[in-house]
Parts: sequence; C-alpha cells; structure tokens
Amino acid sequence: MKLDNSKRAIKIRLVYMLIPLLILTAGALVYLYFDIKDLRYMVLAFVLLLLFFLVMAILKFYYIIYYAGPDKIVVRFKSLSPLMSPSNSIQINSVDFANYKIKITLFGIKKMLYLYQQTLSGLAKYPAVGLSALTIKEVNEIKKSLDLILAINKKANGINTK
Repeated sequence: MKLDNSKRAIKIRLVYMLIPLLILTAGALVYLYFDIKDLRYMVLAFVLLLLFFLVMAILKFYYIIYYAGPDKIVVRFKSLSPLMSPSNSIQINSVDFANYKIKITLFGIKKMLYLYQQTLSGLAKYPAVGLSALTIKEVNEIKKSLDLILAINKKANGINTK
C-alpha cells in the first residue's frame, strides 16, 4: 500500500503562508492607510500571528509518503510549518515490525502515529509522525495495512514456534 498526501499538503502549506500575509497586510493597512497610530492594533496583529503559529505547531501537519509492503514499512515525512523544515524517514523491515499506536487528541483533530520495532536489545519506539494532515479514510488505510502486517507476523511466529 502506498499513500501520498501531496495535494492536501499543498493546500495546508498555502494556508500557512496566506494567513500570516493577510494579518500583516491588514496591520500595515490600518497603520499606514487609515493613519491609525494606536499600537493596540499592532499588538493585536502580533498576538494573532503568535496564536496562529502556536496552533499550527501543536497540530503538527506533515507531508507524508507512506509505503507498506511485504518486505518493509517506509514512512517519509516533512513538517509543513515554515519554521520546521528537516525531512525525516522511518524504515522498518516487516518481520521486525512489532506494534503501532495511533494517539488521537484535541477532540480528534491531532493524530500521532507511533511505530515499534523489535530489535536484538528490545523494543524500539520511533518518534511520532503527525497524521493530522491526512483524511480519516487515509488514516484507516494505514491502520489496515499495519494490522495486516502484524497479523502476518503473528502467524509466521506461530508457525515457527511449533
């Protein structure tokens, strides 16, 4: 299964850029065009910008490329926030995949994926991947593919122990 949320990521990235631009333009118009020199409007614009960036940082929107196949699970993700730009990648061999957890918070808006891999020294937990930019259908497809890999692993381990 392969999943790519590029179309939705482009729209979210556009909002990331458009909203601050609109707030700054409105603040500049109030200050320059209408000749209102009251700093309360500038402080209000600054607070709105801070709140916008804070909310977007909390939601953790990511551009995600997800692949789950018989040999491996690959999750490549990049933050859509203009301030956080490094790309990350997780690759797990399907036979080493141990478990996953999807944590949903903020009234179902913020979704985080945690992947676990069995290693020689124990269970390894990968950093969380934000699934907030995905639709419910896409999140359910990820759940189904990971559940299928877990079922195959349990069946294979059951056959090996007999």
